[in-house]
Amino acid sequence: MTKIAAVSCTYHPTDVQWNRDKMAELVEKAAAEGVELISFPEEHVTGCGTHPMSEMFPPDKRTQVEAAELVPEGPSTQFAIELAKKFDMYISFGIAERDEMRWHLTHNCHVLVGPEGYIGKYRKVHLPLAERLYHVPGTDWPVFDTRIGRIGLSTCYDVYFPESARTLALKGADIIVNPSCWPNVTQSYEDSDHQSWITLGAARALENTVFMVQASTCNSPEAPVFEGHAQIYGPNPGQLLARTGFEEGLAIADVDIKKEILDARTFAFGGGDLVRDRRPGLYGMLVASNPYGFFSDGLYEAPEDFE
Repeated sequence: MTKIAAVSCTYHPTDVQWNRDKMAELVEKAAAEGVELISFPEEHVTGCGTHPMSEMFPPDKRTQVEAAELVPEGPSTQFAIELAKKFDMYISFGIAERDEMRWHLTHNCHVLVGPEGYIGKYRKVHLPLAERLYHVPGTDWPVFDTRIGRIGLSTCYDVYFPESARTLALKGADIIVNPSCWPNVTQSYEDSDHQSWITLGAARALENTVFMVQASTCNSPEAPVFEGHAQIYGPNPGQLLARTGFEEGLAIADVDIKKEILDARTFAFGGGDLVRDRRPGLYGMLVASNPYGFFSDGLYEAPEDFE
């Protein structure tokens, strides 16, 4: 059995050390529960950078971009590595990453470290709102081997796109870790953003028969609009394993990763296997270029009637 934790917590928008201290506090708390994998919210270390455009460009409001660090050389990744070694735990967390080749560019980065040190990173592919104005999108869906299973990384808005989780599952992920700064302005269970958060995590786990681990930023005086509700879904239908509320907390699940995935792919859905039974030869339109998108892969030409 493996204990997994998804964190619901807040961040300080300008104090990176405060955010690191919060990480250390919750890692120690999780370690006391025997947790082997813990996930922190999107851009937890440097503060979530999804703000209105009017707030992003004045020089005194660029704190999130200015706080960006190199990964893995930067101090926050090294700090997380030391925590992972001390508590014999895998830790995933979000950070604004400074591009190693172009110092003025940044990425919304999801980092995975463990007892063995730095494991890898993922740069967010789908960038919503003002993120696309100052972050550069990623181009890959990484999956990493660990002693508890194969871990695939995505971030927040990616969960809206089923192709992202499906790609990670096809690359062998047993666990998809999808941290977020999900909004819920009303702090209501009826809020449409809340319903999306709950539904999408369940759907991605179900359709790929994998575990979904979703940390989420929660409400605070400095960040008063976030969802909380860190959650963990299993690979079987309707398998909500743990969830916090709007407030800070740890969603902890004790799971048998291989057995539960095997059960889902053998016995659920009338004996169907949702990964095996795909018909990829019929899905060509899914990989055609999107001429209306901000970021095009350039693999296909635009339709003749597109101007």
